[in-house]
Amino acid sequence: MKRCGIFIIASALATLLSSCAAQFPFIAPEAHSEATYLKEICAGQKLRTPDVKQADSLYDAGSALVKKGKNEPAYRLLDRACIHYRIALAAASIQDKEREMEKREEMLAKTREEVSAYNQILKELKTMEQR
Repeated sequence: MKRCGIFIIASALATLLSSCAAQFPFIAPEAHSEATYLKEICAGQKLRTPDVKQADSLYDAGSALVKKGKNEPAYRLLDRACIHYRIALAAASIQDKEREMEKREEMLAKTREEVSAYNQILKELKTMEQR
């Protein structure tokens, strides 16, 4: 009875592993398309960070493997390239938001100065009225 259960589990595991291996011919081109798309976005934003450089290197190696039909190693490289591109895009987005936040803080400080000046003028006008 125990052997039968082990055999069933081993068969299921073997089937699962073989079904994953069969997917590489389909998922490698998808990973290549996604990496190409992310590469173009990074190029459009003129990002030249270490993550983009690493992603470009992985992309080039993965693309060469896709052309040779070596989909399993290609998928691994292209998937890593996608991750590096996403990291670069996320970092750029964070930097943009930080710059925007700094500008808004400067605007807020200026507005507070103006309000303070207006309050001072109002205070002086009320003092003049009372005389």
